[in-house]
Amino acid sequence: MRWEEVEGIGDLFRADPVYSFWVLLILGSHEMGHYLACRFYGIPATLPFFVPGVPPIGTFGAVIRIRGPIPHRRALFDVAAAGPLAGFAVALPVFVVGLLQARPVEAPVGDQVLGQPVLSILLTGWLLPDGVAALEVGSPFLAGWVGMLVTSLNLFPVGQLDGGHLMYAISRHSHRIASRVTLVALLCVVVVQIWMFLVPAYLVWFLILLWMRDRHPRLADESEPLGGGRLALAWVLLLIFVASFIPMPLRVG
Repeated sequence: MRWEEVEGIGDLFRADPVYSFWVLLILGSHEMGHYLACRFYGIPATLPFFVPGVPPIGTFGAVIRIRGPIPHRRALFDVAAAGPLAGFAVALPVFVVGLLQARPVEAPVGDQVLGQPVLSILLTGWLLPDGVAALEVGSPFLAGWVGMLVTSLNLFPVGQLDGGHLMYAISRHSHRIASRVTLVALLCVVVVQIWMFLVPAYLVWFLILLWMRDRHPRLADESEPLGGGRLALAWVLLLIFVASFIPMPLRVG
């Protein structure tokens, strides 16, 4: 079964109220997680606002502006973790419902196709029959797919991404190592994609991460330990990153 071949992507990523609703809910939940965590710690922050984008996705995401310093490692960890946890909690059921609604079709030829998140390898084997060549998907699936992509991108442990904040909260030394290892690994992915004449989907993202590198502002207090509970949650977030990661987001069939 070649799940990754999804028919009609160009037609489905269009102005669609169902798709728009779920994408805005997923992205808004992610940023509201950050915002509420900031409010809990008394850190000044704006409400989420969305950055308009161009088709096919239609948005460049949502952001909040943190207007004050983050006081200590626990606050940094909680603010960083709240976004991916909230966004993934919404994206996962939307993605599964969309997968259940997908219709098996003949494999498309010469069309744009979506790559599958790591999680879907397990889900498709459980939910779909053997021998399915391709799937025709609807708006909930595509919104969930975007949510998975956004979650994985934010959890890269580089710079001041959510994953970078989490690693810095664990330790400044771990953040430096994780940032550099991630850059090397992502460069290898891009090189392999180019070598195999595939779309180098992560090339622009690699350049952005290269600019970020291991830079991160110091905290007012970096002596307070995280505690065992937050370290255990860090492993959960690592599993979410792996599950939502899409090795080949887009290619031509």
